[in-house]
Amino acid sequence: MIDGWTTVSSTVQFTGVRMVVRRDSVRRTDQSLGTYEYTESVDGVRVVALDERGRIALVEENVYVCGQRLLMCPGGGCEPGEDPPAAAHRELAEEAGILASEIEPLTMMWRMPADARTREHLYLAWDLSLGEHRRDASEADMELRWVALEEAVAMCGDGRITEAGTLAAVLLAARRTAA
Repeated sequence: MIDGWTTVSSTVQFTGVRMVVRRDSVRRTDQSLGTYEYTESVDGVRVVALDERGRIALVEENVYVCGQRLLMCPGGGCEPGEDPPAAAHRELAEEAGILASEIEPLTMMWRMPADARTREHLYLAWDLSLGEHRRDASEADMELRWVALEEAVAMCGDGRITEAGTLAAVLLAARRTAA
């Protein structure tokens, strides 16, 4: 909790398979009262898998909630008790069929801090080997695309890549590899 803030009450409004919706009443430092409604879900990961040719792996899939087909870095949610680096390796293999010998953190970010208590861990992976993906039924329409990192940066600026974790991961990976 923020220094000087007090949670007066916290109630669960809804519990689903992948998230909880909460309503908290708080007393702020200035003693004013406020109400915050937000979701809680497991931490997520996004992985920029960079091959020896300077290309990154992107997956394209239909995203029901957005009502669109999106291009994203492979990723997803951490399983209960799973640490984010392990989730990054698992998601990369499941969605793209990619095994990475090396993986390093790019950053941790909040997905939507005003509305969600969920973090996204971003990684850069290299020294890749390709195998078979292990997608679940919700990912059956997913397609793997290899794109030059420079092109992916351009895609972040022109609206072809719009998912927040992917935007941040691609731009941070480009910065990291340019150094």
